[in-house]
Amino acid sequence: MEILMSTSTASPTWALRLHAMFDWVLWILVVNALWYVFTLLGAIVLGAAPAAAAASALTRRRLRGEVFPAVPAFWREWRRSFVDANLALGPGFAVVALLGLGVGGMAVSGSLGSPFGIVSLVALTVAATVTAIAVPMYAHYDLPRRAYLVTASRWMLRNLPHVFVLVLAAVAVVAVSAVVPGIVPFLSTGAWITASTVMCLGFFAANDRRLEEQASGR
Repeated sequence: MEILMSTSTASPTWALRLHAMFDWVLWILVVNALWYVFTLLGAIVLGAAPAAAAASALTRRRLRGEVFPAVPAFWREWRRSFVDANLALGPGFAVVALLGLGVGGMAVSGSLGSPFGIVSLVALTVAATVTAIAVPMYAHYDLPRRAYLVTASRWMLRNLPHVFVLVLAAVAVVAVSAVVPGIVPFLSTGAWITASTVMCLGFFAANDRRLEEQASGR
């Protein structure tokens, strides 16, 4: 009887976990599709930053247990943050895009192993990391427009273990996308935005608690 009770108890638990997993996969697919649509709607150059900000903000709401229709909510968030997100995050996206083009060109020409190529790759990694931190920071904190990228840079330097985990997640997404390139149009961007948002929000919460404890003298 005890074994039967354990089995019957475990079955709903696994069913709930499986349902939650598929629910998140569906969310990643939706985020991926909406990011592309709204990035194109902003002619790419002006659409990418607000699309990433909207995706991060809605992922944050979802983590809080909110239920909402994805497309109308994404549209409202994208439209609301269009100017602010471009001013706050746009420079980061522009730097990442330019460095990415340069690194890609050197990889094709075979000069990525040169000193300049290595420096460019490191610069791309740093810029991408700062921007990845700034996006969920934009969704989570109310800061002046100019402060997000600067604050994200400072946070990165002060929280290197967290940054290492974030970079590992990025490497995992890139590696899986390279091995299975068919998922790139459907999953990769959504997976990265969702994963980076979830991790950064957790990092921010832990950092805020630590600062509160230090302020209270514990």
